[in-house]
Amino acid sequence: FLNSGYGTTHSAIYAGTKTFFPDVPLNSGFYRAVTANIGEEGSVVNAGWPHAVTGFCSGPYEKIMNGIFELWSGIMPERAMACAFNLEYLLIGGNDGRTDTTSYFMWYDWMAGGWGGRHSKDGSSATSPVFGAGLAVQPVEGQERLNPVLTMCHEISMDSGGPGRFRGGCGVQKGGVLTQVDKTVMSYCCDRGRSVTWGINGGLPSVPHGVWVNKGTPQEKYLGATFSNVPIYSGDTFTRPSAGGGGFGDPLERLPEEVLEDVIDGYVSVARAALDYGVVIQVHDPDIDDYRIDDDATRQTRDSIRRERRQWLKTPPEQVAQQYRDGELDVLDVIRRYGVVLDWGTGELLEKSTGQYRKSLRQRSSDHWG
Repeated sequence: FLNSGYGTTHSAIYAGTKTFFPDVPLNSGFYRAVTANIGEEGSVVNAGWPHAVTGFCSGPYEKIMNGIFELWSGIMPERAMACAFNLEYLLIGGNDGRTDTTSYFMWYDWMAGGWGGRHSKDGSSATSPVFGAGLAVQPVEGQERLNPVLTMCHEISMDSGGPGRFRGGCGVQKGGVLTQVDKTVMSYCCDRGRSVTWGINGGLPSVPHGVWVNKGTPQEKYLGATFSNVPIYSGDTFTRPSAGGGGFGDPLERLPEEVLEDVIDGYVSVARAALDYGVVIQVHDPDIDDYRIDDDATRQTRDSIRRERRQWLKTPPEQVAQQYRDGELDVLDVIRRYGVVLDWGTGELLEKSTGQYRKSLRQRSSDHWG
């Protein structure tokens, strides 16, 4: 991987070295000292000519980086960091009907997201990918002048930071509406719909990626995290989240006062404060940020979660899927409590992904719970 020749490889190594070795100067000798076995040609990390590598930045590239960070977290625990979000791209292109003459447009968009919780502090929210420090998102005003797409929502996504003793940074929610378009299609490239951004040392995951069209209407449709050339029309709406970072450490060890502050700041909802952290918060007057911790209920809730959470991961997956389809569980319940992966539109159980995901949760989360 280190010697693959892709132009962005050194950026990945740069991010890693600046994270764990801030005083080591970068030079060619540094790279020659590292040898990596990337396996036989033909895998996603060793695609020989002429195999396509489109989307490598939003697919295996950042997964490899986060895997390396996790390994280094065991070597240098004082600089440990959970998984960060993956870069993703949404593209909408077709004929722009706002002018008398037919002209083409291409709305090309990526989003910021959250980095993983760290050894002694929360992860960064709404920031650039781990390989692109300083990378900014596109200005909405410029997008709207050039394209018949209006942005209707662009905000930090509540509850997207992976729960932990140190919370993962929050991701971002962005959505829009198409105005005057013709012969228009949408494509999306990401790889965190099933392999959800994970926590370490007992921390919990973030949220899955994926695009919704006309959400909340009879025409609602979930398109998933990887698709291309899907027809889309004037008046259609779309929305998608970027993930937050994974959590670091057991969420039940996060100080209740820190959870309360997250609720006041809008990073964590009152409901998820109880479900993910076991902190019960009473809402007195949200207009003046008057929220209060119920100490007795918090102790009882945390004790209950400690007793039951390992059993949640043994619940039959199809039972969880049916409860999701019936509206009894939401996405975060399914992901964080039961370790089940579904088609988030239909609620269909993805058995193989669920098996892999539960194994990851046991190794990175439940095995570390006291």
